[in-house]
Amino acid sequence: MGQALPSVERLCLLRLAAMQLVIGLLAGAAYAARGRVAVEQPGELTGILVGAAIATAIAGLVLVGPLARRGKTRGALSYLVQAHKPDPADQTPLAEADLRAAAAMLGIDKLALLVREPGRRTNTAWGELHVLQRGRYLQHRVPISAADSTGDGPGFPVPPGVHLSPAPHVKRLVGQAGELGRIVVDTAPGTGTGGEHGTPETLLALLAAWWSMRLDNRRLGADAQARLLDIVESLITSVEAKDPYTSGHSKRVCKYAELVAQAMGITGRDLEEIAIGAALHDVGKLSIPEHVLRKPSKLDDEEWQQMQAHPKVGARIIDSFNQSYAVLHAIHHHHEHFNGKGYPSGLAGAAIPLSARIVGVADALDAMTSQRAYQRNRTVADALEEVRASAGRQFDPVVVDAMMRIPLAQLEAIAPPPLAPLAAIEAPAAPTTPAPAAASVLRLPVSLPVGAG
Repeated sequence: MGQALPSVERLCLLRLAAMQLVIGLLAGAAYAARGRVAVEQPGELTGILVGAAIATAIAGLVLVGPLARRGKTRGALSYLVQAHKPDPADQTPLAEADLRAAAAMLGIDKLALLVREPGRRTNTAWGELHVLQRGRYLQHRVPISAADSTGDGPGFPVPPGVHLSPAPHVKRLVGQAGELGRIVVDTAPGTGTGGEHGTPETLLALLAAWWSMRLDNRRLGADAQARLLDIVESLITSVEAKDPYTSGHSKRVCKYAELVAQAMGITGRDLEEIAIGAALHDVGKLSIPEHVLRKPSKLDDEEWQQMQAHPKVGARIIDSFNQSYAVLHAIHHHHEHFNGKGYPSGLAGAAIPLSARIVGVADALDAMTSQRAYQRNRTVADALEEVRASAGRQFDPVVVDAMMRIPLAQLEAIAPPPLAPLAAIEAPAAPTTPAPAAASVLRLPVSLPVGAG
């Protein structure tokens, strides 16, 4: 048994048949009249032909109507997409521009959107309410009613200044984890011909599906970022627990690198990736024995080879979850020298990735201003002079110049305070208990990247 035609196609075929019947009757009348119409009576024949033309035009309009409306409905999604211009992994929150585009598409002047906030450890759920009301855009944070779980009502107390119908029409936005929010309009949309983009009920359903996908993408992205941040914090805590002398080192290098990158005009995703690469630059030290990391004297050849391997090991460690080449390069190449005499690959000049050149300078600054078993920390000013003297040899002159433009007070606010004099730490110390994990937990000043590189 064949598949039934959709209702629009059935309607079009019926109207096409009616149009053909009308044209056939008119043509038959014209043919019958031909035998009795004299040359001196052209008006009657002309009238028949004009009538046939008018009937054909009317039938054509009747036929095109439902197809045109269907085309407008299909074009509505394109209208919404063009209003926002997202990328496939978009996580941008819904905002004023989205509500205005939706209201124009629906042909209404009042529209409300409730977006549920992620779960919090409180008894009350909260949401962000966006309202477009006669041209004005309003935003409120409102509690969500736990009793209204069916989606029949708006689900929130109406804040002052917002005017909704006593019985509004509600469309739920549902994602993989349940309800994400609600669209609220004053009255239930009808099924008439609608406005420029199609019937109101169809368009509201389309809008709900589109916004549900947007909100679900955002939720999934936030969950992924939270999980990645937990991994980063765990790795940094593990590294710094092995060597108490480097406690806080990763966090400070992250801050220095971010300041340098900003001084170079780097923003957005690129800035985020540099900060994360800086935070994870020493993760490969997890493979180095503690007695090597804590050795107060000069390393022998074997120990130095173990130390030089940590960039490669770090790149392998993050390979399972990293999606950014900039992060990978910062970890793998932050010990390369501008003159090509660094490690592990002996890269030189512009062949060293920019993220690694920035992290290398930030790492050196913190190493010189931190107290270690084998050295006393220098002042930031002294360390900056050492960095300046090594420009073009160990460090990229452009990166060094950017660091020199940062106000000294900003760098000093990041650096650790001066500790005991060198005499107090010259003797090898007994192994100490690492600081509590919470003291070295990294709090990145940026969000983690999903779907980069």
